[in-house]
Amino acid sequence: MNRVFDNFTINEVFAKALDIKEEPYRHQRETARYLLDGKSVVLRAPCGSGKTEACFVSFLLGRNYTLPNRLVYSLPTRALVEDVSERVKKGISRIGLPPIVSSQHGANSEDPLFNNEVVIATIDQTIGAYCCTPLSLPVSQGNIPAGAVVSSFLCFDEAHVYDHLLGLQSTLVLVERAAELGLPFLVMSATLPNSFIKWFEERFGETTAIVKGNDEDVPKRQKRNVTLQWVGKLLEREDILGCADSWNRIMVVCNTVNHAQALFNSVKQDLKNHSFSVFLLHSRFLDGDKEKIENAMKSSLENLSKKTCLITTQVCEVGLDISCDLLLTELSPPDSLIQRMGRCAREGGNGAVRVFEVEYCLPYKKSDIDNTRKYLSEKLDGKRICWNEELEFVNALLDQDFRQIMNDKNRRLSILKRLGDSAFDGDRKGIEDCIRDVLTTNITICENPHELTAVDLLGMPWIDIDVRVLNHQIGKMGGSIWLVKFERDEEGKLTKQLFSSKEASPYQYYVVSPNYSAYNTEIGLMFGSGLTGIKWMPSKGKSLSEEAWVYSDESWIEHVNACLRMFDYFKLQESSSFELLQRLLGLTPVQTSGVVELCLVLHDLGKLNIEWQRSFGITEKSFSPPIAHAPYEKKRKRLPPHATISAYAAYPLLEQLLKNTKGKYRKIYALQMAIGHHHHTRAQQGCEYRLGWRNIYDSKIMDVATRFDLDLDISSIIDQDHDANLEQSFPGIEKTDEYAIYCIVSRLIRLCDRAATKSRENSKNQIA
Repeated sequence: MNRVFDNFTINEVFAKALDIKEEPYRHQRETARYLLDGKSVVLRAPCGSGKTEACFVSFLLGRNYTLPNRLVYSLPTRALVEDVSERVKKGISRIGLPPIVSSQHGANSEDPLFNNEVVIATIDQTIGAYCCTPLSLPVSQGNIPAGAVVSSFLCFDEAHVYDHLLGLQSTLVLVERAAELGLPFLVMSATLPNSFIKWFEERFGETTAIVKGNDEDVPKRQKRNVTLQWVGKLLEREDILGCADSWNRIMVVCNTVNHAQALFNSVKQDLKNHSFSVFLLHSRFLDGDKEKIENAMKSSLENLSKKTCLITTQVCEVGLDISCDLLLTELSPPDSLIQRMGRCAREGGNGAVRVFEVEYCLPYKKSDIDNTRKYLSEKLDGKRICWNEELEFVNALLDQDFRQIMNDKNRRLSILKRLGDSAFDGDRKGIEDCIRDVLTTNITICENPHELTAVDLLGMPWIDIDVRVLNHQIGKMGGSIWLVKFERDEEGKLTKQLFSSKEASPYQYYVVSPNYSAYNTEIGLMFGSGLTGIKWMPSKGKSLSEEAWVYSDESWIEHVNACLRMFDYFKLQESSSFELLQRLLGLTPVQTSGVVELCLVLHDLGKLNIEWQRSFGITEKSFSPPIAHAPYEKKRKRLPPHATISAYAAYPLLEQLLKNTKGKYRKIYALQMAIGHHHHTRAQQGCEYRLGWRNIYDSKIMDVATRFDLDLDISSIIDQDHDANLEQSFPGIEKTDEYAIYCIVSRLIRLCDRAATKSRENSKNQIA
């Protein structure tokens, strides 16, 4: 067990985190024991049975022992990230540990470099980071978070929600890469069929344990009595109002936002007349408004003496830890329906679920809706629904499909290739296309976008929306929208171009006229003519700016020494990454330290290019030492590239370092690219150069070689060339070992380089 908890049993640590006196559930204990034994785990357990706690408590017990010292916990939605983050933070604070948790998603990018010990992120953020194509950072910085993800303990929660043909397959790609590196993983869900679990048993054998929860192990599930009724008609306002006298906590789930909004508008006043607090929650709210609604709604539902009605959509299926007495839901596929039912009598007691017919199958497949309708009406109508019934439901309708999906190796290889191609190009859209088929775009409401500056227009409130829904709504009204292209000019100033369009495309920015849309904090984004709502205004300070640094005078040798000092710190902070790097290089810990320190000495070797120093008026004959950084105003002309030249010149030394290791050339190229990419991931272009100040860099390299007993011929450094281009611009992610070496060393170099830089702040004055 982790030495922090040497004096505690597993049960005692769980009790602290959960603030309970009884023992944790069996599946929680088993998950922890398997992970502490060095195995990966697939955990299937009922809704509300503490799977999240099984994950993070196991991590705290096993970090720096059988688990890496960083947990990357992936979830399908932003709302779920926020919800789980709060749960984990509370649990860790109860144990008495310092704050080590951060949230990472598009609307709340707390930790884009994945620095914290526990990073809770959307699956998009995790896969994008793994592929050096982050969604919340400039792509040029992509290898920094990648070094964290490739070496972390990966957990994938609510796996059933991931797109089965895309996001789930991308997840399995990361799982397979982790297993190849000898890293444990955890996959969790309540509604995955037997064929999913069987695939893990066959694919990973004894290295992966299967843990199954059940109702008998969870007291509140034993006391839960929920019956299902197949209604067989469309869900209408009378169905809601007819329950107002008999039920205090009602939840209504629609398959589309439009239907949810229509029902809310039609029943709101009547329910208020019956003393109900009425809430509407869906995906088309601004984040701040959505948070206010969620907080008020949860508070109302938790007060058992209050009457509450929530009208919502699929957003309730994950991330909402709420409970109702009566659930009225439209027909949906088994995994979706079970998640909805999991919100009924969640804490035990009596509850009822009524399932209604749908007029249209969208957003689901017709075959899924037809099969679910048949099963409900023939097998579950009028029955009490427990865990066994839920599993039989899932297996009957999804097991065969999942068997085909899980055994479709060609599809997974295709996903791997698409991820690899997107990683090679830094293509964010390509990454997103490997995660989900729901194509979203960004929209804002503005009457005269031409009159706004680019910064103000970007600072408008923006909402993600399915591009198909947007096109349908605008087309129905015969309207048009503006496509906005945001770019930066040569001086870094944000600019915009506007184009009138009849149809939207994914992953773009569009402006919709108030003639066709409106926004209300209670109803959200609405479409139609003649609507009135809140006038949106730009938010202060929002822009597409990248991080910029201001440098003070720092000599080359000062900067190298500072980087080496910082490595002593980051070697501890990134201890799991360092241990994995050691295994992959096939070297001892001391030798591995020597390799990284040598890379740090060499990373700015290209700044000793005579032309680079001459840009600041420094020559070998001047009294000034060669510099690494200087204020912008001292630069006299454009700087030549230095990172790629550093990597090119250092190649012979890297070859000598790894001359006796297996697969040395792929490892050499990984180290070379890590040096060459310490400012811009995927850099390849060099230039003609000639290194000066040989006595300075010879001395520093010899110092590292002596301390770590490295056998190096320093004279082999390529001190000049007319065409210093790297052979590769990026390693293939399918080459698991090489890719991990590249990501880990890149991260270490860039973290040390950033931390060693003497002064930094946002500014236009930047020298790369």
